[in-house]
Formats: sequence, structure tokens, C-alpha cells
Amino acid sequence: GGLSILKALRAELPHESFVYIADSGNAPYGEKGDAFVIDRSRAITRSLLKDYGVKALVVACNTATAAAAKVLRDEFPDLPLVGVEPALKPAIKLSHTRKIGVMATRGTLESAKFAALKASLADQAEFIVQPCDGLASAIEDQNATNIIALLALYIPAMGQFGTEIGQIDT
Repeated sequence: GGLSILKALRAELPHESFVYIADSGNAPYGEKGDAFVIDRSRAITRSLLKDYGVKALVVACNTATAAAAKVLRDEFPDLPLVGVEPALKPAIKLSHTRKIGVMATRGTLESAKFAALKASLADQAEFIVQPCDGLASAIEDQNATNIIALLALYIPAMGQFGTEIGQIDT
């Protein structure tokens, strides 16, 4: 996700310089506790400010945004910070059945930030949420066998997919 965000930022701001940090040694964050994610986010933010003098921060991780964005904004009030969230709003625009499947890490789905987002949109669609333990790690490791096995487990657990009323179409 972070690289696609970086690509979009470069296209929109071609004269800006960017510093990209991937915390690959600790990824994925979605199965770690909030305290760990907050500590890592603080350390990375301090390093970006001290070592690179960044003038803004994009937290390109749903779990890190949910766990740490408020803390970072409080502790670094002069640093503009942009976070990401699951794409529920765009999914609503695409859905015809108004039944939307959300596959994410447990950390994202159990966060107060996600609960508030989901609740704010509850009158517009039904969201079927599926925590996908191990999937982010399999993707990071590019382990196709594990990715396929985990998807074979998680997708059917969500319910019926299709275009008829009552089916997940997005």
C-alpha cells in the first residue's frame, strides 16, 4: 500500500522530495498490539524529523493510522500528518447491493477508528468484516501458496458473493 501512495504523491507533487520508510523488520503491524505500533510510529517519526527534516508525514498503513495517528498529532503538533483508512466510502459508491466485504488485519478491524468509520456509514451499507490473520505476512513474504490457502479460508467465511440483493458485491 505504501508504494502505491508514494507513486500517487510523486505524480501530484513532482517537485517535492520524498523519504520512504518501510518498517519491514516489524511488518505487518496488524497483528501487533497498539503499544508496539505506537512505539514504532513514534521512533520512525522522530527519525524522519531528526535525520531528514521532513515537513509532512503520511502514515500509509491502516493499522498504524488507527493506533498511532492521534498520538503522533498530539506529540508532533507542528507536523502535518495524513493517515489512511479502509476504503469503505469508495466501496459504497461502487456497490449495488449495499453489502460490502472488508478484509483487513485484526488490528485495523478492532480499532476504535475503524469502528467509528463503520458506524458513521452504517445507514448506507452493511459491512461484513473479516480479520485476515497471517494474510499480510504472506503477502509481504510473497508466499503465493499461503496467500491462496488463506484466501480460500477467509473469502467463504464472509458469505455469499454476487450481484443479487443480500450478496456481497464489493
